[in-house]
Amino acid sequence: MNRRLYGLLLIAGLLLPVAAQADDVTPAWEFTSTGGELNNGSGYSMGEVFTVGSQNITVDYLGYFYDSSASMSESHPVALYDASGNQLASSTITSGSTAASSNFLYNSITPITLLAGQTYVIDGASGLQDPYTWDTNGFTTNADITLLGDNYSGNGGSSADDTGIIPINDVIDGYWGADFGTGGAAPAVPEPSSFLLLGSGLAALAGVIKRKLKA
Repeated sequence: MNRRLYGLLLIAGLLLPVAAQADDVTPAWEFTSTGGELNNGSGYSMGEVFTVGSQNITVDYLGYFYDSSASMSESHPVALYDASGNQLASSTITSGSTAASSNFLYNSITPITLLAGQTYVIDGASGLQDPYTWDTNGFTTNADITLLGDNYSGNGGSSADDTGIIPINDVIDGYWGADFGTGGAAPAVPEPSSFLLLGSGLAALAGVIKRKLKA
Protein backbone atom coordinates (compact mmCIF):
# COMPACT_ATOMS: atom_id res chain seq x y z
CA MET A 1 0.00 0.00 0.00
CA ASN A 2 1.50 3.34 -1.03
CA ARG A 3 2.04 6.22 1.34
CA ARG A 4 -0.84 8.31 -0.01
CA LEU A 5 -3.34 5.51 0.49
CA TYR A 6 -2.01 4.82 3.97
CA GLY A 7 -2.38 8.49 4.83
CA LEU A 8 -6.01 8.51 3.68
CA LEU A 9 -6.80 5.50 5.85
CA LEU A 10 -5.12 7.13 8.85
CA ILE A 11 -7.17 10.29 8.43
CA ALA A 12 -10.35 8.21 8.21
CA GLY A 13 -9.50 6.52 11.50
CA LEU A 14 -8.93 9.84 13.23
CA LEU A 15 -12.27 11.16 11.99
CA LEU A 16 -14.27 8.27 13.44
CA PRO A 17 -16.34 9.44 16.43
CA VAL A 18 -15.29 8.31 19.89
CA ALA A 19 -18.09 7.04 22.10
CA ALA A 20 -19.01 9.51 24.84
CA GLN A 21 -18.42 8.36 28.39
CA ALA A 22 -20.39 9.24 31.52
CA ASP A 23 -19.19 12.11 33.66
CA ASP A 24 -16.46 10.91 35.99
CA VAL A 25 -17.04 12.68 39.30
CA THR A 26 -14.78 12.16 42.30
CA PRO A 27 -16.78 13.51 45.28
CA ALA A 28 -15.17 15.63 47.96
CA TRP A 29 -17.01 13.44 50.47
CA GLU A 30 -19.21 10.40 50.15
CA PHE A 31 -20.81 7.72 52.34
CA THR A 32 -22.32 4.27 51.96
CA SER A 33 -25.58 4.97 53.80
CA THR A 34 -27.36 7.69 55.73
CA GLY A 35 -27.84 7.72 59.48
CA GLY A 36 -30.94 9.89 59.31
CA GLU A 37 -32.86 12.09 56.91
CA LEU A 38 -35.15 15.02 57.57
CA ASN A 39 -36.49 18.26 56.28
CA ASN A 40 -38.42 19.98 59.01
CA GLY A 41 -39.85 22.68 56.76
CA SER A 42 -37.78 25.52 58.24
CA GLY A 43 -35.11 25.70 55.53
CA TYR A 44 -31.37 26.15 56.00
CA SER A 45 -28.17 27.13 54.29
CA MET A 46 -25.89 24.25 55.28
CA GLY A 47 -22.14 24.52 54.83
CA GLU A 48 -19.08 22.29 54.97
CA VAL A 49 -15.73 23.80 55.96
CA PHE A 50 -12.53 22.27 54.58
CA THR A 51 -8.86 22.97 54.02
CA VAL A 52 -6.96 22.00 50.87
CA GLY A 53 -3.89 19.80 51.41
CA SER A 54 -0.37 20.27 50.11
CA GLN A 55 -1.37 20.59 46.44
CA ASN A 56 -3.86 22.78 44.60
CA ILE A 57 -7.04 21.03 43.49
CA THR A 58 -9.42 21.81 40.65
CA VAL A 59 -13.18 21.83 41.29
CA ASP A 60 -15.21 20.75 38.25
CA TYR A 61 -18.62 20.12 39.83
CA LEU A 62 -20.96 21.44 42.50
CA GLY A 63 -23.57 19.10 43.94
CA TYR A 64 -26.32 18.52 46.47
CA PHE A 65 -27.56 15.49 48.44
CA TYR A 66 -29.96 13.25 46.56
CA ASP A 67 -32.01 10.36 47.91
CA SER A 68 -33.15 8.39 44.86
CA SER A 69 -36.00 6.82 46.84
CA ALA A 70 -37.37 10.26 47.76
CA SER A 71 -36.47 11.94 44.45
CA MET A 72 -35.80 15.70 44.29
CA SER A 73 -38.68 18.15 43.97
CA GLU A 74 -36.92 21.48 44.64
CA SER A 75 -34.04 23.52 43.30
CA HIS A 76 -30.94 23.69 45.51
CA PRO A 77 -28.54 26.59 45.00
CA VAL A 78 -24.96 25.68 45.93
CA ALA A 79 -22.07 28.15 46.29
CA LEU A 80 -18.37 27.90 47.08
CA TYR A 81 -16.68 30.66 49.13
CA ASP A 82 -13.14 31.46 50.19
CA ALA A 83 -12.17 32.28 53.78
CA SER A 84 -12.98 35.97 53.25
CA GLY A 85 -16.52 35.25 52.08
CA ASN A 86 -15.88 35.86 48.39
CA GLN A 87 -18.07 33.64 46.20
CA LEU A 88 -15.90 31.61 43.82
CA ALA A 89 -18.52 29.50 42.03
CA SER A 90 -22.22 28.68 42.15
CA SER A 91 -24.78 26.42 40.54
CA THR A 92 -28.34 25.23 41.12
CA ILE A 93 -28.93 21.50 41.49
CA THR A 94 -32.24 20.03 40.35
CA SER A 95 -33.59 16.58 39.51
CA GLY A 96 -32.38 17.27 35.98
CA SER A 97 -28.72 17.52 37.03
CA THR A 98 -27.02 14.70 35.16
CA ALA A 99 -23.68 14.03 36.87
CA ALA A 100 -23.95 11.83 39.96
CA SER A 101 -22.23 9.83 42.65
CA SER A 102 -23.97 7.48 45.09
CA ASN A 103 -25.62 10.18 47.20
CA PHE A 104 -25.28 13.44 45.27
CA LEU A 105 -26.34 15.06 42.00
CA TYR A 106 -23.94 17.53 40.34
CA ASN A 107 -23.72 20.23 37.71
CA SER A 108 -20.44 20.82 35.91
CA ILE A 109 -18.99 24.31 36.34
CA THR A 110 -16.18 26.30 34.78
CA PRO A 111 -13.23 24.71 36.61
CA ILE A 112 -11.75 26.72 39.47
CA THR A 113 -8.52 26.12 41.39
CA LEU A 114 -8.46 25.91 45.18
CA LEU A 115 -5.09 26.76 46.67
CA ALA A 116 -3.04 24.46 48.89
CA GLY A 117 -3.29 25.27 52.58
CA GLN A 118 -6.32 27.56 52.18
CA THR A 119 -9.69 27.11 53.91
CA TYR A 120 -13.00 27.24 52.05
CA VAL A 121 -16.70 26.70 52.71
CA ILE A 122 -19.34 25.24 50.43
CA ASP A 123 -22.98 26.01 51.19
CA GLY A 124 -26.22 24.58 49.87
CA ALA A 125 -29.86 25.60 50.25
CA SER A 126 -31.99 22.84 51.78
CA GLY A 127 -35.34 24.03 50.48
CA LEU A 128 -38.48 23.13 52.46
CA GLN A 129 -39.31 19.63 51.21
CA ASP A 130 -36.28 17.66 50.03
CA PRO A 131 -34.33 15.81 52.74
CA TYR A 132 -30.84 16.41 54.03
CA THR A 133 -28.88 13.82 56.00
CA TRP A 134 -26.58 13.49 59.03
CA ASP A 135 -24.59 10.94 61.07
CA THR A 136 -23.74 8.93 57.95
CA ASN A 137 -22.17 5.48 57.69
CA GLY A 138 -19.07 4.55 55.69
CA PHE A 139 -18.03 8.18 55.44
CA THR A 140 -14.95 9.04 53.36
CA THR A 141 -13.35 12.26 52.14
CA ASN A 142 -11.14 13.17 49.21
CA ALA A 143 -7.49 12.66 50.21
CA ASP A 144 -6.64 16.15 48.92
CA ILE A 145 -8.74 17.93 51.56
CA THR A 146 -9.17 17.99 55.33
CA LEU A 147 -12.81 18.33 56.29
CA LEU A 148 -13.14 20.50 59.41
CA GLY A 149 -16.87 20.21 60.08
CA ASP A 150 -20.11 21.88 59.11
CA ASN A 151 -22.30 24.84 59.99
CA TYR A 152 -25.75 26.11 59.11
CA SER A 153 -28.07 29.06 59.36
CA GLY A 154 -31.85 29.28 59.19
CA ASN A 155 -32.68 31.34 56.13
CA GLY A 156 -35.78 29.75 54.67
CA GLY A 157 -33.75 27.33 52.60
CA SER A 158 -33.87 29.32 49.37
CA SER A 159 -30.25 30.51 48.99
CA ALA A 160 -26.73 29.22 49.62
CA ASP A 161 -25.65 31.93 52.06
CA ASP A 162 -22.07 32.04 53.30
CA THR A 163 -22.09 30.35 56.71
CA GLY A 164 -18.45 31.13 57.50
CA ILE A 165 -15.38 29.04 58.17
CA ILE A 166 -15.88 28.27 61.87
CA PRO A 167 -17.60 24.85 62.10
CA ILE A 168 -20.51 24.22 64.46
CA ASN A 169 -20.68 20.41 64.19
CA ASP A 170 -17.94 17.84 63.80
CA VAL A 171 -17.31 15.75 60.71
CA ILE A 172 -19.01 12.52 61.78
CA ASP A 173 -22.30 13.99 63.03
CA GLY A 174 -22.51 16.83 60.54
CA TYR A 175 -25.46 17.77 58.36
CA TRP A 176 -24.88 17.00 54.69
CA GLY A 177 -26.34 18.89 51.79
CA ALA A 178 -23.78 20.48 49.47
CA ASP A 179 -20.80 18.70 47.93
CA PHE A 180 -18.26 19.37 45.21
CA GLY A 181 -16.44 17.10 42.80
CA THR A 182 -13.32 16.82 40.71
CA GLY A 183 -12.87 15.08 37.36
CA GLY A 184 -13.43 15.92 33.71
CA ALA A 185 -16.77 16.23 31.95
CA ALA A 186 -17.74 13.73 29.25
CA PRO A 187 -16.87 14.58 25.65
CA ALA A 188 -19.74 15.96 23.59
CA VAL A 189 -21.73 13.54 21.45
CA PRO A 190 -21.67 14.60 17.75
CA GLU A 191 -24.93 16.04 16.43
CA PRO A 192 -26.79 14.12 13.67
CA SER A 193 -25.65 16.68 11.10
CA SER A 194 -22.04 15.99 12.10
CA PHE A 195 -22.56 12.28 11.55
CA LEU A 196 -24.09 13.00 8.11
CA LEU A 197 -21.13 15.15 7.11
CA LEU A 198 -18.68 12.55 8.40
CA GLY A 199 -20.52 9.78 6.55
CA SER A 200 -20.39 11.71 3.28
CA GLY A 201 -16.67 12.29 3.69
CA LEU A 202 -15.99 8.62 4.43
CA ALA A 203 -18.05 7.55 1.41
CA ALA A 204 -15.97 9.78 -0.84
CA LEU A 205 -12.81 8.45 0.76
CA ALA A 206 -13.96 4.87 0.12
CA GLY A 207 -14.36 5.72 -3.55
CA VAL A 208 -10.80 7.03 -3.72
CA ILE A 209 -9.45 3.90 -2.05
CA LYS A 210 -11.43 1.64 -4.40
CA ARG A 211 -10.00 3.39 -7.48
CA LYS A 212 -6.49 3.13 -6.03
CA LEU A 213 -6.88 -0.59 -5.49
CA LYS A 214 -8.03 -1.13 -9.08
CA ALA A 215 -5.10 0.88 -10.49
